[in-house]
Amino acid sequence: MRKAAGILIAMCALAGGARADAVSDFYQGKTVNLYIGYGPGGAYDTYSRLLARYMPSHLPGNPTFVPQNMPGASSMRMANFLARVAPKDGTAFGAVNSALIFDPLFAGARSQAQFKGPDMTMIGNVVSSASVLVAWAATGVKTLDDVRERGLTIGATSPSGDTYLLPLSVKNILGLDRLKIVIGYPGTREAALALEQGEISGRVWDMEGIKASRPDWLRDGKINIVAQLAPQKMPEVPAHVPLIKDYVKNPAERAALDVIFMSTVLARPYIAPEGIPAERVKALRSAFIKALEDPELLAEAKKRDLTIDPTSGERMQQIIDEAYRLPAATVETVRRALTTP
Repeated sequence: MRKAAGILIAMCALAGGARADAVSDFYQGKTVNLYIGYGPGGAYDTYSRLLARYMPSHLPGNPTFVPQNMPGASSMRMANFLARVAPKDGTAFGAVNSALIFDPLFAGARSQAQFKGPDMTMIGNVVSSASVLVAWAATGVKTLDDVRERGLTIGATSPSGDTYLLPLSVKNILGLDRLKIVIGYPGTREAALALEQGEISGRVWDMEGIKASRPDWLRDGKINIVAQLAPQKMPEVPAHVPLIKDYVKNPAERAALDVIFMSTVLARPYIAPEGIPAERVKALRSAFIKALEDPELLAEAKKRDLTIDPTSGERMQQIIDEAYRLPAATVETVRRALTTP
């Protein structure tokens, strides 16, 4: 009996080794395209280029990683490319705006997504980071009461990204009629420049994005952080900055905001097409986490003041699946909050 058990264990080990060899054989000499749903210069670009340098050594076969910017519609262009055009063999994945993963659920028939979140392959998330509503300090806007009285004009990329959807939910639920959202900025760099030049007076951005692209805004007090758009207070935001939901009395609307702000938990997510062989998905997810634990990557991130706090692909998949199983009444409240007046 023990001899049979030993043979079985040996066979399992050989099978595991064969699977690992198959992954290595596949990736050896291959090029993996890491698509970035935004232009150069922002946090999506910065994190992705770090990963492109460190992931290859942790993926069997050590393929070449090529980062490619594919901006458009808050990364919707790139997400649809992954869903419909990119190869489904593990040689393509990308950095996407987390709001797009939920867009088919919350936008319903209005969604431009050519996929549903659970259908895509979740590779991993680099960091969770609170989204914040900021105002240029020269405006004197410091609180939500100031926004209500004086108004604030914020820049967004497109109606499908979190720079539009998050403030829209705040505007609708809090009744901030003087909060204006201007869409059409191609990406972080253009919106940040518009804020510095006075073309707009505020923006919704996450703390990691600010630290990566405009650290002087925080260091020199060029912006006021008005409120946190997150389910709970985050340590990287000054303790005195209130949560948006602290201003909301209706329990259903508070719950809706928690759902909408789930996208901040996955601040820098990476997804791939569906249908990738399971052993390659496992290898990509493992290489993603190992790269983010690499001492050299962590040292470089520290120099750039970038936080690394990864979420595994498996946990990402659970979060997305749970969202798509929300009660219909909750989804309807969320959709109302995200409907343009």
